[in-house]
Amino acid sequence: MKRLVFAIALSAALTGCGNADQEKSKQLQGEVEKLQREIASLKDSLDAERNGPGRLLSRAKNESSENDSAPARQTLADLISRYPESEQALSAKAMLSDLNAKAAVAEKARQLEASRKAEEQRLLLSRLDANLKKDTDEIKGITWVSHKSEPVLANYMSLYFGTKDGVVGSYPLRVKFNYYAESWLFVQSVTIKADEQVFNMPNMDFDRDNASGSIWEWSDTKADDMAMLNKIIAAKKVVIRYNGRQYYHDFTLPESQKTAMKEILVAWQRYGGKV
Repeated sequence: MKRLVFAIALSAALTGCGNADQEKSKQLQGEVEKLQREIASLKDSLDAERNGPGRLLSRAKNESSENDSAPARQTLADLISRYPESEQALSAKAMLSDLNAKAAVAEKARQLEASRKAEEQRLLLSRLDANLKKDTDEIKGITWVSHKSEPVLANYMSLYFGTKDGVVGSYPLRVKFNYYAESWLFVQSVTIKADEQVFNMPNMDFDRDNASGSIWEWSDTKADDMAMLNKIIAAKKVVIRYNGRQYYHDFTLPESQKTAMKEILVAWQRYGGKV
């Protein structure tokens, strides 16, 4: 009997504890939910502070000063979408319209420039083969490709290259310098000024020959500096100085020689040359 009474009392005590724990758990859950709502509210307030219409408009104005207007246009579109009734949305719509118009003009200009370059390349390729001079070494099986307009008795700079079985393979692009006059200069180095950029080519080996009262000195080397060649080809004015033992000689590179070098460079790439 005593055991039964004790069991009933213990059961009642445990039931009471269980009810108390449930109440406490509900209370804690309510507090957690309250805190979550407060955090969400704070996040909304912080987002409104960081990304409110005024802030977004100011950010778009700063972004529009960059070369790429895409970030500014995205920010303006976001502003208009999130705050369509705001005063800033009206300014954003006008600003977005202006940026879109400017972007359309820029894209049209880019397309026109791309078309111009494509047409220029097409014309270049169409006349390229007709302007190439090919001399084949039957013993070695090498075909040397140069430009038909390359001078003989003149001061000049030119490019040429070799091919075997129709491809460049291991044959590099080569550059030639020629000095032609009535008296020796004994050229030791070359200085090139392309617009405002100066290139120095020191310690060069020049061969020499003469006939009929004229002399010529020439250098034939591997074209290592592609950046220099591209600058020379693109420059408005190129002056080449042959530095001799005591004196020097300057000459302005003719447009015809620049055009010839450009065509040879394109031909070299067509035959497999890598820039």
